[in-house]
Amino acid sequence: MSYQEVEVAEVKGLNDVKVFQLCECDAVAAYSLEEAREWYKNLTGLEDDELYKLSEVSEVSLDMKVRKGEEVEGMITVGQIIQDYWNGEPFIAVTNLY
Repeated sequence: MSYQEVEVAEVKGLNDVKVFQLCECDAVAAYSLEEAREWYKNLTGLEDDELYKLSEVSEVSLDMKVRKGEEVEGMITVGQIIQDYWNGEPFIAVTNLY
């Protein structure tokens, strides 16, 4: 009888998404800090020295409330933003630049 080795890929879902404050103005939703930084650098063209140092990056609380938008009244939690907009790829979840 022979046994085959089965590789099991780690499956990540919505509950694994975190939001990282990468710089003064933007926080990115991603599975990991490394994923968030690489995606953001590719999007913006910024370099590592233009972002917060790894030791200075903070994880944004999913309970934090932010404005829904520049022209939209009301508040929304960061967690609700993740639930509404996460599609499996990193994105800017919170920004203070309009």
